[in-house]
Amino acid sequence: MSLVPPLHVVLLERILPHEEYDPLSVERLADRIEAEGTQRNPVICVETEDDALVVLDGATRTEALRRLGVRHAVVQVVDGAAVTLETWHHVVRGGRPTTVMDRIATRPGLILTHGDDTPRVNPAAGTPVTVLGEGLSPNTVLSTLVDGYIGRWRVSRIIDPDPDVVTTRFPDWSAIVEFPRLQVEHVMKAALSRDLLPAGITRFLVPERVLRLDADLTMLRSRSSLETKQQALDALILARSRAGRVRRYEETVVILDD
Repeated sequence: MSLVPPLHVVLLERILPHEEYDPLSVERLADRIEAEGTQRNPVICVETEDDALVVLDGATRTEALRRLGVRHAVVQVVDGAAVTLETWHHVVRGGRPTTVMDRIATRPGLILTHGDDTPRVNPAAGTPVTVLGEGLSPNTVLSTLVDGYIGRWRVSRIIDPDPDVVTTRFPDWSAIVEFPRLQVEHVMKAALSRDLLPAGITRFLVPERVLRLDADLTMLRSRSSLETKQQALDALILARSRAGRVRRYEETVVILDD
């Protein structure tokens, strides 16, 4: 039995995002991929009945590969029922709180009101507000909200949106954006209907996630057939296994250079 879950080389056009992407993150990752010359980690996907692949984790990676002119990507196809979905909240950093709030308030279709419902924006200086939409789908409300700050200020993700926790990790925070809890079916519907969620709010916990693949970018870019590329990927995994370079961790792992 292989220690490595099955990995597949697929055409990028088969891969459907469920979320928008942060252009600043895409630019940074594209530069890193180009410099390293590899696809470091597989894109995590769920396969649909009509043979599409919905991205659970790797939207930024997929878009970065597209920008680099890569024709194929390596994916790990997982069972949607086996994953756990959590919600990331956003920490907007490096801006004036009033400027961030003014930018959000002027986004078309958004209504800011007092309340405890999500999505909610908590500025570093000022009163928290709940964000509603006028004539917008729930996903569009979220995307329009995120469009108000993403690509303009630095955005970090956090699981616990408590201001004390955020201050400890990000002393330069301007606003905390808290999102509603999502389910896997929301993600699948967002991808298949093209009613995308905003970038960076879904966090999938995937059993047996493969990391540090480092698939050769030249191979993925080449005009070789899909079959030839799959053979190259299988050979890479076999060589790593025979060299004793495959490790399986059951405990929680903290990665410092992701």
